[in-house]
Amino acid sequence: MELSIFSRTYHTTDLAETCGLIHADGMRHTQFNLANAGMKTLPDEFDEQRIEAVRFGLKVCGITADALTGTFNLIDPDLDAREAGIGQFGIQCRIAKALGIPIVTLCTGSKHPSDKWTWHEDNLLASSWDDLLRSTERILKDAEANGIVLGVETEASNIVNTAQKARRYLDTFGSQNLKIIMDGANLFRAGETGRMRETLNEAFELLGPDIAIAHAKDLGPSAEHPFAAAGKGVLDFPYYLKLLKNSGYDGTLVMHGLEPEEVPESFAFLTEALKNA
Repeated sequence: MELSIFSRTYHTTDLAETCGLIHADGMRHTQFNLANAGMKTLPDEFDEQRIEAVRFGLKVCGITADALTGTFNLIDPDLDAREAGIGQFGIQCRIAKALGIPIVTLCTGSKHPSDKWTWHEDNLLASSWDDLLRSTERILKDAEANGIVLGVETEASNIVNTAQKARRYLDTFGSQNLKIIMDGANLFRAGETGRMRETLNEAFELLGPDIAIAHAKDLGPSAEHPFAAAGKGVLDFPYYLKLLKNSGYDGTLVMHGLEPEEVPESFAFLTEALKNA
């Protein structure tokens, strides 16, 4: 496995600068966000000239984008916002195809009225699950038409918040264009780390064959600070990486949930952890 990084770790809007920072931190792969090329994360239109400039820029810099950020709220309680996101996501699939990026990432979303990353009790309603399926059916058609894989992960704050729900979600569609982003830290809520290895085992048993890409962030100390840079939290990284390797996954391991100044230390930690996994 080769280490990679979220491009939005770097607070830049210039593609060459972003690529230079990724190189300086010892990496050649990224999960790319169009904002790092001065565009909207999800553009409203397909600008062929700008997309070609991004494609050429990444090639010249020697950076491989293994996934493209496409997150919007799939179950947004604001129907107009949800419709706008579905439309933008269709454009994002076209952009990913043009850039040669095989995966576009999803956020299954929350019924929270203002933040897709905040839990809301309405996420538990059957009607919310129906909303998720209806939205997914539409964007999956765009993914299939463009030969793109949609990457979904469990998120404690989202409607798909357990490995079991993720398995149910994948099985509902049975599509080779809908796969898993494995993120060990996302499998736990605050106070749920007592059964860490059991939880990790279950996740890999359920989802291991369907991993499209893997993330590397750490579990933070509290609900107020749920995540940390890899190596600075409590996730059992040696065991997580062992399970990842045993699953047959051989793609990149994407660092995120950290600040630019934390990258060198986490890079060193993960490099050593991968050697020992």
